Amino acid sequence: MGRTPINRCFGLAVMLLTGPGFVATAQTVVVDNTDPGFAVLSQAWSTANVAGQYGEDYRYRSTSLTPGLVEWRPDLPATGTYEVAVWYRSSGTGRPDNARYTVQHAGGAEDVLVNQQLNGSEWVRLGTFPFDAGTGGAVTLTSDAEPAKTIVADAVRWTPQFGSGRVPELRACWLTHYYFLGKTEAQLRAAAQNMRAGHINTVYIAAYSGATTYWPSRAYQAAGGNWSVSSFDLLAWLVDIFRDEGLKVGAWFEYGMALGPASHPIAQAHPDWLARDATGDAVTGENGGFVFLSPGHPEAMNLLADMVRELAENYAFDDIQIDRFRWGRKEIGEGREYGYENATADRYRAAYGNDPPQNVNHPQWVAFREGLVNDAVQACYNVVKQANPHIIVSSAPTGSYGITQHMQRWSDWVEGGYMDLVMPQMYKTSLSAFVSEFDTQVAQAPGRLDKLAVGYRAQDDDDHTLVADQMAYARDNGIDDGCLWVYHQYTAQVAIQDEIDHLPDSGAPWAEAAYNPFVSDRMVQVIIDDDQGTPAYQETGAWIDSAQPDRLKFGSRVADGAAPATATFHASIPRAGRYDVYVWYTAAGNRNPHAQYHVHHYNGVAEVIVDQRSGGGQWVRLGDWVFDADALSPRVTVANADGESGTYTSADGAKLVLTGYALGDADGDGDVDAADLALADGCYLGPIASAPAGCAAFDIDDDDDIDLRDYALLQQRP
Repeated sequence: MGRTPINRCFGLAVMLLTGPGFVATAQTVVVDNTDPGFAVLSQAWSTANVAGQYGEDYRYRSTSLTPGLVEWRPDLPATGTYEVAVWYRSSGTGRPDNARYTVQHAGGAEDVLVNQQLNGSEWVRLGTFPFDAGTGGAVTLTSDAEPAKTIVADAVRWTPQFGSGRVPELRACWLTHYYFLGKTEAQLRAAAQNMRAGHINTVYIAAYSGATTYWPSRAYQAAGGNWSVSSFDLLAWLVDIFRDEGLKVGAWFEYGMALGPASHPIAQAHPDWLARDATGDAVTGENGGFVFLSPGHPEAMNLLADMVRELAENYAFDDIQIDRFRWGRKEIGEGREYGYENATADRYRAAYGNDPPQNVNHPQWVAFREGLVNDAVQACYNVVKQANPHIIVSSAPTGSYGITQHMQRWSDWVEGGYMDLVMPQMYKTSLSAFVSEFDTQVAQAPGRLDKLAVGYRAQDDDDHTLVADQMAYARDNGIDDGCLWVYHQYTAQVAIQDEIDHLPDSGAPWAEAAYNPFVSDRMVQVIIDDDQGTPAYQETGAWIDSAQPDRLKFGSRVADGAAPATATFHASIPRAGRYDVYVWYTAAGNRNPHAQYHVHHYNGVAEVIVDQRSGGGQWVRLGDWVFDADALSPRVTVANADGESGTYTSADGAKLVLTGYALGDADGDGDVDAADLALADGCYLGPIASAPAGCAAFDIDDDDDIDLRDYALLQQRP
């Protein structure tokens, strides 16, 4: 039988795949083994309470006994397509490698085998399936599996996969360090699920707040600052939890130019970095006497840019929000008192040939200091986009008094093209006051309302009606996007709990679920650090800690070339695509000049040799390859194969950054359907031509052409 022409196959696929799409307004649903939706259908399943479980406990049964069956049956709020994932606690080889889950969905039933020896204590994806609203769908698990093992039944999650029918709208909240410090993973997951229940789609996590950082910032430490936690990357842990629960995650760089009290170690180490008034006083009237870094001091601003760069390069943030990029204020209602420190005064003299005016409101003097703030904002914007152009940069300026008193002219940022989103703090306790503030803020940049959101004051236990009225006014005037102040407990109740409970009500502003339209689907960044340990980081041979200071986070590892040694970085890949692959190592004169890296990608294994004697202490790009969406698997291995005794190979970190779509998913929506195949028109030119522009997703074998081999491989994909 002859081969059907490629174009004819594409036409048939389009006819088969085209159909009415789902319009979903659902939210994530989790059924734990202690919830009403869980049932033991046959045989007895024991209960255990051990670290790594989801919720209070989990159920288990020996696979050597008569097979038993359990079921998770959700009550789904809307018809649509859902990603189904399971949670189990793994103990390695004690678990079966063929746990059989059966997904009962609107289109039938499908068995999925899961190796419970791997990827424990995280959500493991079974696939994406259609479900009707209500309790008609389910997932079952049988204990009929690899003999002499213990199979685990814990939790199942249904995450809606929203299509074009959803509302494109930012709905966010700020999460304070006061709330997350001391919380368990279960408590934080519950907080994330609470946000999702309120149709919140984005959370801004305090990363720099409380006069400290919640990540191991090398720049902050070098300047004299102290980390909140000295041996654990709290911020990476938080990002993983909230992303895993289906939220977009922003780094809230809350303190910005504010250091904290005058006793702060950076203020003590670098008094020349501080903004000062005409008397030389650095202490402001804010927060009981905070001091601020001077926007006019290059070294101080370089510190902030370096800290922001770390967040952009070393974490999987969708958004980095730079807050308090402004001058401090001594007196309420006055402001503009600062800028007389030597660094700023000298720059003013160089620009204008005379001393700064004593009149703090002198137009030229005000504009000069506003310009210094603008320069600092633009510098931070640039370092983020250099790290990954798909990361959003946002800011939450103070109320309209920020313009007149703090010299924080955010309109320059959006009109200058170095700010993606601003959400001024329109914190008002009456509708009339809000209307006045809103109108004032909108008038600053009426031509860039596409970059404007509203920061709503929602910190009282019963102010949801007022907030809804304020939202209605903003929406009537063209601004739908907003962020709630604040996920924090001033009382026994979370401050925005009444908004979470009522804003999604029928007829309320957030009745229909929404997605964050500012965040790109291409924002996928996977970072693996040696400090994560097993299973993310695994070694063979003899490795020891390195004393070199240019490490990624807390430490790094080295292996002498006297005996073979390897270090492998493992990661889950959430989305199929083409990824840039980077590694981090510590450089020194005794490093291996021929460190052997192996990249494990979709089409095989690539070898790259790196001279580790130089170029360390930063991300070093190895190249780009195609990866499939997959559970935890080896991604990068470094070996000392060509090393000699006394020559050390360094292993510290690996990073994968999505740069393009691949494996036939040309529109990047997570599947290959009619929409993708329609984009293939004109791509299949055969082996005599390079892949045309816009066709790279169909180069399945990654050989820079698109031919029948690529087409055949595409047909083999599930």
